[in-house]
Amino acid sequence: MNHIELVCTGELKFPGLRELEKKYLQNINYYVKFTIKKMRDVRHREASYVRGKEGALFLREIQPRDFVVVLDARGRKMDSPRFAEFLGKKMSAVPGRLVFLIGGFAGVDPAVATRADMALSFSDLTVAHDIFRIVFLEQVYRAMTILHGGSYHR
Repeated sequence: MNHIELVCTGELKFPGLRELEKKYLQNINYYVKFTIKKMRDVRHREASYVRGKEGALFLREIQPRDFVVVLDARGRKMDSPRFAEFLGKKMSAVPGRLVFLIGGFAGVDPAVATRADMALSFSDLTVAHDIFRIVFLEQVYRAMTILHGGSYHR
């Protein structure tokens, strides 16, 4: 496997965050093919409706050989070196893509959670989706530098 994909909802709202996203994507792609699939936002007052619609969109993006990680506050926690180790192992062992999912405001649909191979948490804190996307990209970049002996992590 040599492809990591982030599937998430919506566009980043602030120009500064878009610049950071671009910077981290360039840095990550130096080490591994990394893409972001941005799903359209589902707008509705009922959270269960939004979860279901977003879930269907997410499931259409997942291929049978993919290893799917839902980014969720209730997931497993790991520090940066352990996250790097996890990425290294999955990149060498997974026959398909390594796919990370960030659900929308309503959370992740149960069908998506069932399909996922694991749930991963970066914090117990609630973080805005735009900011979390940048934090996630920064941690992927940090993991790549750890795996390749770079100085960024230190």
